[in-house]
Amino acid sequence: MTATVGFGGALNVGMGAATIKVVSTDIGRGESTELRLRASLGIAMIGGAALSVLVIFIYLFAGDVLLGKMGESQSMVRSTAFTAAVLLWLEQIDNVASSSMKGAERFGNAARLEIIGKGVQIGLAVLATWHSPTLAALYFALVSGALIRLTAKLMVARQLLGLTTWRPSLHGAADVLHFAAWGWLQGIGSVLFGVADRMVVGAMLGATSLAYYSIASQLAMQVHAISAAGLSVIFPLVSRKLEGSNKVKLLPLARLTIGGNLVLSSALAVGLLLLAPLILEPWIGSEAAAAVGRLLPWLIGAYWLLALNVAPFYMLLGMGRVRFVGLTVLGAGVVGIGAMWETIRMLGFYGSPAGRGIYALVSLVLLMPIAQHLLRERRDGLRRRLARKQVDPILDHEPAP
Repeated sequence: MTATVGFGGALNVGMGAATIKVVSTDIGRGESTELRLRASLGIAMIGGAALSVLVIFIYLFAGDVLLGKMGESQSMVRSTAFTAAVLLWLEQIDNVASSSMKGAERFGNAARLEIIGKGVQIGLAVLATWHSPTLAALYFALVSGALIRLTAKLMVARQLLGLTTWRPSLHGAADVLHFAAWGWLQGIGSVLFGVADRMVVGAMLGATSLAYYSIASQLAMQVHAISAAGLSVIFPLVSRKLEGSNKVKLLPLARLTIGGNLVLSSALAVGLLLLAPLILEPWIGSEAAAAVGRLLPWLIGAYWLLALNVAPFYMLLGMGRVRFVGLTVLGAGVVGIGAMWETIRMLGFYGSPAGRGIYALVSLVLLMPIAQHLLRERRDGLRRRLARKQVDPILDHEPAP
C-alpha cells in the first residue's frame, strides 16, 4: 500500500515544483499568488483522482499477476487498493498546501505541521492496531490521520498567504502546467528510483526479501533525505532572487551549499555505517539483521552519491531548468530500474542495490549545467575586474575639475 501511494510522487514532484515556482515568482514580482495557487489545487485534484481510479483498476484486474507472491487474500488486495487510492488523492492536495508555504519560504511552518501531522498519524496507527491488530484498522487510522494533517495545512497556508479561499479552479492553469509538465517527467523518474524498485523486489523475490530490502532502504535513504530536506530552501530562494534581479551571483551560494552538503552527507553515511549493527539486531533480530547488514553498505553508498546532486538539483529548478532536470531524472530512473531487474535476475537478493547505484551515477549529469554556469559567472567577474583596472589609471591622471 505504501509503495502504491508512492507512485503518486510522479504527480507530487511536478505539482510541488510548479507550486513553489509560481508562489516564489509572484512574491518576487510583488503580485498576489491566489489565482495560480487555486489553479495548482484544481490540477492536483483532477490528476490525483485520475491516478486513484487507475490504481483501483490495476489492483482489481491485475492483482493476481502483480501480487501473486505476496499472498492470496483477495479482500486484502481490494482494501489495499481502495486505501491506497484515497491516500494518493489526499497526498496530491496535501502536496499543494505544503508547497505553497515552501514557495513563500515559510519552511518552519511547513516543517512543524508535517512533524505534528505525521506524529498524529503514527499515534492513531498505534492505537488502532493495539485495539485491533488488523490491516483494516491500520488503513482506517492512516486515512484519518491524513485528513487531519491536510485540514491543518490548508488552514495555516490560507492564513500565511492571505488567501480568501482554497476553492479549486482551472483559471490560470496554463502557467502552472507549463512548469509542471516537465516536473511530471522528473516525478516519473523519481518514482522509478524510490518506489518501483520495491515493486520489482516484491514481484521477483517475494515478501520476505521485500521486507529486508525496505528496511535497508529506509535506513540508507536518510543520507540523502536529510540533506534534501535541509537544502530545499534553495529552490524558492533562487527563484525569487532571479525574478527580482538578473545580477544575482550563484557562486557564493553554490560554494556554501555544495561544500556543506558534502560534509553533512559524508558524516551521515559514515555514522550510519558505524551505527547500523547497533540498530538492526535489537530491531529485527540477528538473522534478519545479517541479511539487511550485507545489503546496507551498498545502499548507503548509492544514497551518498545521490546526495551530491541535492544542491545542483534545487538550483536548477530555481533557475527554471526544469526540462533538463526532468529528462535527466527520467533517464536515470529508466536505466536504474532496468539494471536492477537484470542484477536481481543474475544475483538474486544481493543484486537489488544496483538500481539505486546506477540511478545515482547517471543523475550526476545534473552537476554539468551548474558547473558551466558558475564558470561563466567567474569569467564575467574577472572581465569586469580587468575592465575596472584599465579604467582606474586613466581616471587617476585626469586633471581635477
